[in-house]
Amino acid sequence: MPKHAFRFPPEVGAAVKQHVRRAIEAVDPSRYRQEANYTAALVSQLEGVAYQGQHGSVEFRSTVFDDRAAGSAESRYGADFAITATVSDGTTTIRKAILVQAKLGDLDDMSAADAEFLRSQIEKMKQLVDAPKVMEIPEHSGHRYPAMVSGNNVLDHEPYTRMELPEYFTARVTTTLDGATERGVVDAVQDSSLPRVDVLAKLRQKGLTKRWN
Repeated sequence: MPKHAFRFPPEVGAAVKQHVRRAIEAVDPSRYRQEANYTAALVSQLEGVAYQGQHGSVEFRSTVFDDRAAGSAESRYGADFAITATVSDGTTTIRKAILVQAKLGDLDDMSAADAEFLRSQIEKMKQLVDAPKVMEIPEHSGHRYPAMVSGNNVLDHEPYTRMELPEYFTARVTTTLDGATERGVVDAVQDSSLPRVDVLAKLRQKGLTKRWN
Protein backbone atom coordinates (compact mmCIF):
# COMPACT_ATOMS: atom_id res chain seq x y z
CA MET A 1 0.00 0.00 0.00
CA PRO A 2 1.50 3.38 -0.96
CA LYS A 3 2.01 6.20 1.46
CA HIS A 4 -0.95 8.51 1.71
CA ALA A 5 -1.60 11.65 3.73
CA PHE A 6 -5.14 12.83 4.39
CA ARG A 7 -6.14 16.47 4.64
CA PHE A 8 -9.20 16.74 6.85
CA PRO A 9 -11.17 19.86 7.82
CA PRO A 10 -10.58 21.21 11.36
CA GLU A 11 -13.67 19.50 12.82
CA VAL A 12 -12.12 16.07 12.28
CA GLY A 13 -8.93 17.07 14.05
CA ALA A 14 -10.94 18.60 16.88
CA ALA A 15 -12.92 15.37 17.34
CA VAL A 16 -9.77 13.26 17.41
CA LYS A 17 -8.08 15.62 19.85
CA GLN A 18 -11.09 15.48 22.15
CA HIS A 19 -11.16 11.69 21.96
CA VAL A 20 -7.53 11.49 23.08
CA ARG A 21 -8.00 14.07 25.82
CA ARG A 22 -10.92 12.11 27.23
CA ALA A 23 -8.81 8.95 27.22
CA ILE A 24 -6.07 10.68 29.22
CA GLU A 25 -8.53 12.24 31.68
CA ALA A 26 -10.24 8.86 32.22
CA VAL A 27 -7.07 7.31 33.68
CA ASP A 28 -6.40 8.56 37.21
CA PRO A 29 -2.65 8.34 37.94
CA SER A 30 -3.38 7.70 41.61
CA ARG A 31 -5.11 4.45 40.63
CA TYR A 32 -2.41 3.36 38.18
CA ARG A 33 0.92 4.23 39.77
CA GLN A 34 3.04 1.68 37.92
CA GLU A 35 4.09 2.30 34.34
CA ALA A 36 2.71 -0.95 32.90
CA ASN A 37 -0.70 -0.58 34.54
CA TYR A 38 -1.05 3.06 33.57
CA THR A 39 -0.03 2.38 29.98
CA ALA A 40 -2.47 -0.51 29.60
CA ALA A 41 -5.32 1.57 31.02
CA LEU A 42 -4.56 4.56 28.78
CA VAL A 43 -4.21 2.48 25.64
CA SER A 44 -7.51 0.76 26.39
CA GLN A 45 -9.22 4.15 26.69
CA LEU A 46 -7.78 5.25 23.34
CA GLU A 47 -9.53 2.43 21.51
CA GLY A 48 -12.69 3.34 19.64
CA VAL A 49 -14.18 5.58 16.96
CA ALA A 50 -12.73 9.07 17.29
CA TYR A 51 -14.65 10.51 14.35
CA GLN A 52 -17.52 9.34 12.16
CA GLY A 53 -19.25 11.80 9.86
CA GLN A 54 -19.55 13.38 6.46
CA HIS A 55 -15.79 13.69 6.07
CA GLY A 56 -15.05 10.01 6.72
CA SER A 57 -13.99 8.14 9.82
CA VAL A 58 -11.11 7.69 12.24
CA GLU A 59 -10.94 4.59 14.43
CA PHE A 60 -8.22 3.39 16.79
CA ARG A 61 -7.56 -0.17 17.90
CA SER A 62 -5.09 -0.87 20.67
CA THR A 63 -2.98 -3.92 21.47
CA VAL A 64 -1.00 -4.20 24.71
CA PHE A 65 1.76 -6.75 24.20
CA ASP A 66 2.56 -9.58 26.58
CA ASP A 67 5.44 -8.61 28.88
CA ARG A 68 5.89 -11.63 31.11
CA ALA A 69 8.60 -14.28 30.69
CA ALA A 70 11.76 -14.24 28.62
CA GLY A 71 9.98 -15.11 25.38
CA SER A 72 7.22 -12.51 25.68
CA ALA A 73 6.29 -10.26 22.78
CA GLU A 74 7.83 -7.20 24.47
CA SER A 75 11.11 -8.96 25.22
CA ARG A 76 11.41 -10.03 21.57
CA TYR A 77 10.24 -6.90 19.80
CA GLY A 78 10.61 -4.10 22.33
CA ALA A 79 7.14 -2.56 22.12
CA ASP A 80 4.74 -2.09 25.02
CA PHE A 81 1.79 -1.55 22.72
CA ALA A 82 0.58 -0.85 19.21
CA ILE A 83 -2.10 1.51 18.00
CA THR A 84 -3.73 0.61 14.69
CA ALA A 85 -5.47 3.54 13.04
CA THR A 86 -8.08 2.95 10.37
CA VAL A 87 -8.63 6.26 8.61
CA SER A 88 -11.01 6.96 5.74
CA ASP A 89 -12.00 10.08 3.83
CA GLY A 90 -15.02 8.28 2.40
CA THR A 91 -13.15 7.21 -0.71
CA THR A 92 -9.82 5.83 0.45
CA THR A 93 -9.22 3.80 3.61
CA ILE A 94 -5.76 3.44 5.15
CA ARG A 95 -4.72 1.17 8.03
CA LYS A 96 -1.51 1.99 9.86
CA ALA A 97 0.15 0.48 12.91
CA ILE A 98 2.36 2.40 15.32
CA LEU A 99 4.68 0.53 17.70
CA VAL A 100 5.42 2.26 20.99
CA GLN A 101 7.61 1.79 24.06
CA ALA A 102 6.30 3.74 27.08
CA LYS A 103 8.47 5.40 29.73
CA LEU A 104 7.06 6.90 32.92
CA GLY A 105 8.78 10.19 33.76
CA ASP A 106 10.96 12.56 31.74
CA LEU A 107 13.33 10.89 29.30
CA ASP A 108 15.98 13.45 30.18
CA ASP A 109 15.94 12.18 33.77
CA MET A 110 16.70 8.56 32.92
CA SER A 111 19.82 6.93 34.29
CA ALA A 112 22.48 5.84 31.82
CA ALA A 113 21.42 2.22 32.31
CA ASP A 114 17.74 3.01 31.69
CA ALA A 115 18.61 5.05 28.60
CA GLU A 116 20.66 2.20 27.19
CA PHE A 117 17.84 -0.27 27.88
CA LEU A 118 15.38 2.01 26.08
CA ARG A 119 17.65 2.15 23.04
CA SER A 120 17.86 -1.64 23.02
CA GLN A 121 14.04 -1.78 23.00
CA ILE A 122 13.91 0.68 20.10
CA GLU A 123 16.39 -1.48 18.18
CA LYS A 124 14.06 -4.44 18.65
CA MET A 125 11.06 -2.46 17.40
CA LYS A 126 13.01 -1.58 14.27
CA GLN A 127 12.89 -5.24 13.30
CA LEU A 128 9.27 -4.54 12.37
CA VAL A 129 8.92 -0.82 11.65
CA ASP A 130 11.25 1.90 10.43
CA ALA A 131 9.93 4.61 12.75
CA PRO A 132 9.20 3.27 16.26
CA LYS A 133 7.91 5.69 18.88
CA VAL A 134 8.52 6.35 22.56
CA MET A 135 5.67 7.60 24.72
CA GLU A 136 7.14 9.79 27.43
CA ILE A 137 4.84 10.16 30.47
CA PRO A 138 6.01 13.06 32.66
CA GLU A 139 4.12 13.73 35.88
CA HIS A 140 3.62 17.11 37.55
CA SER A 141 1.40 17.95 40.54
CA GLY A 142 -0.39 14.61 40.36
CA HIS A 143 -1.17 14.87 36.64
CA ARG A 144 0.43 13.02 33.75
CA TYR A 145 1.06 14.48 30.32
CA PRO A 146 1.85 11.68 27.84
CA ALA A 147 3.72 12.79 24.75
CA MET A 148 5.16 11.02 21.72
CA VAL A 149 8.83 11.13 20.75
CA SER A 150 10.75 9.81 17.75
CA GLY A 151 12.37 6.53 18.69
CA ASN A 152 14.94 6.97 15.94
CA ASN A 153 16.12 10.26 17.40
CA VAL A 154 16.44 8.70 20.85
CA LEU A 155 18.33 5.77 19.37
CA ASP A 156 20.73 8.02 17.46
CA HIS A 157 21.33 10.38 20.42
CA GLU A 158 19.78 13.21 18.40
CA PRO A 159 17.57 16.04 19.69
CA TYR A 160 13.90 15.12 19.72
CA THR A 161 10.66 17.05 19.88
CA ARG A 162 7.95 16.04 22.32
CA MET A 163 4.44 16.16 20.89
CA GLU A 164 1.64 15.89 23.45
CA LEU A 165 -0.60 12.93 22.72
CA PRO A 166 -3.72 14.85 21.54
CA GLU A 167 -1.58 16.88 19.14
CA TYR A 168 0.30 13.81 17.97
CA PHE A 169 -2.83 11.85 17.08
CA THR A 170 -4.23 14.86 15.24
CA ALA A 171 -1.09 15.87 13.36
CA ARG A 172 0.59 12.54 12.70
CA VAL A 173 -1.94 9.69 13.03
CA THR A 174 -5.16 11.10 11.59
CA THR A 175 -3.19 12.42 8.63
CA THR A 176 -1.59 8.93 8.33
CA LEU A 177 1.87 10.49 8.17
CA ASP A 178 3.08 8.08 10.87
CA GLY A 179 2.76 4.33 11.03
CA ALA A 180 3.51 1.14 9.11
CA THR A 181 1.14 0.26 6.28
CA GLU A 182 2.71 -3.11 5.53
CA ARG A 183 -0.21 -5.52 5.76
CA GLY A 184 1.82 -8.23 7.46
CA VAL A 185 2.83 -5.87 10.26
CA VAL A 186 -0.64 -4.36 10.67
CA ASP A 187 -2.28 -7.78 10.86
CA ALA A 188 0.36 -9.25 13.16
CA VAL A 189 0.18 -6.54 15.84
CA GLN A 190 -3.51 -7.25 16.45
CA ASP A 191 -2.45 -10.19 18.66
CA SER A 192 -0.81 -9.39 22.00
CA SER A 193 1.58 -12.35 21.78
CA LEU A 194 2.73 -11.49 18.23
CA PRO A 195 2.66 -15.15 17.09
CA ARG A 196 2.99 -14.31 13.40
CA VAL A 197 5.76 -11.76 13.66
CA ASP A 198 8.85 -13.99 13.89
CA VAL A 199 8.80 -15.06 10.25
CA LEU A 200 7.97 -11.53 9.12
CA ALA A 201 10.91 -10.10 11.09
CA LYS A 202 13.29 -12.61 9.54
CA LEU A 203 12.06 -11.77 6.05
CA ARG A 204 12.55 -8.06 6.69
CA GLN A 205 16.07 -8.63 8.00
CA LYS A 206 16.86 -10.41 4.74
CA GLY A 207 15.39 -7.57 2.71
CA LEU A 208 12.58 -9.72 1.33
CA THR A 209 9.76 -7.37 2.29
CA LYS A 210 9.28 -3.71 1.50
CA ARG A 211 9.68 -1.26 4.39
CA TRP A 212 7.42 1.67 5.23
CA ASN A 213 7.60 4.49 7.75
